[in-house]
Amino acid sequence: MGMQRWGALLACAVLTGCVSLRDTTVFYTPIAGETYAPLPKNAEVPVMAEPPKWPHKVIGRFAAQSDRGYAFLHKAILYNARLQGADAVILSKVAFDLRRTYNYIPPSWENIPQTSVFYQTVKNNRGEWVTVPQPYTTFVPIFRPARTMVADVQWTDLVAEMIVRKNKPAWSPPSTPP
Repeated sequence: MGMQRWGALLACAVLTGCVSLRDTTVFYTPIAGETYAPLPKNAEVPVMAEPPKWPHKVIGRFAAQSDRGYAFLHKAILYNARLQGADAVILSKVAFDLRRTYNYIPPSWENIPQTSVFYQTVKNNRGEWVTVPQPYTTFVPIFRPARTMVADVQWTDLVAEMIVRKNKPAWSPPSTPP
């Protein structure tokens, strides 16, 4: 894949926000060998700053950096927690970082259409000479010089642990008949 195509994909992912919550599953790393039944989409999963008082075990770790803000990462944590069957999430790190980006835009030419009218004298169907407007379009070349776009973007760095209650039974997906 060429560099331009990778650049376009990166621009799509970062600038336009075409990254979905489903794509954030790559930031989850399972720790325990057991799997747990996924929770419903609207299930309540508490996000805590410190471990709960009830006995628990860590089943996985979610670590991500994003320029989409804390709200997006919070939704990603809940999405992944429900998908893994976690009973709660413990935030171990939340940090914000301001990064300056430089985007070089190369020089280019652009053709701008310019429509004008000239008047032509012609004979009409009765044999009289009349002046008739005739529109025409020319294209004016415009040179756009190279420039560098500078932007300051806030990034969010987040690390969390997915936990379940110690006595929660493991789940195995139903097998499909051959």
